[in-house]
Amino acid sequence: MNPDAASGRCIFYIEDDLVVLTAYRARLQKAGFDVESSVDGIEAMRILAVREFDLIILDLMLPRFSGAEILKAIRKNPRLQTTPVVIFSSNLETAHPSVLELADRLLLKGDCTFQNLLQSIEDLLANGRNGGD
Repeated sequence: MNPDAASGRCIFYIEDDLVVLTAYRARLQKAGFDVESSVDGIEAMRILAVREFDLIILDLMLPRFSGAEILKAIRKNPRLQTTPVVIFSSNLETAHPSVLELADRLLLKGDCTFQNLLQSIEDLLANGRNGGD
């Protein structure tokens, strides 16, 4: 990805695993993105109440408010509903299929390289919600 293409783009990364969050946040920043993060579902909802982002990366398993609940709230909010969301989680089987359909991309952490994640982000930012599918 061309870092100039990412310039000024802000990603909200919601992930409770600090090792994963730290590693991916650093690589996204190196790719030229501004990255804000949250490790907790309620904290994430508070941030989403006052901020808008170009894209959201969302883990499903979060403390205090699940990723599925956050995704449903995003899609019901007129201000946020067009924001692309990438579910980036260790387990997609725990989420109901109707919730997974609300996401623009589904990526399993164990099967996904950073390059796959970056390509998904680039596609969604270039083409909007559900772009490239």
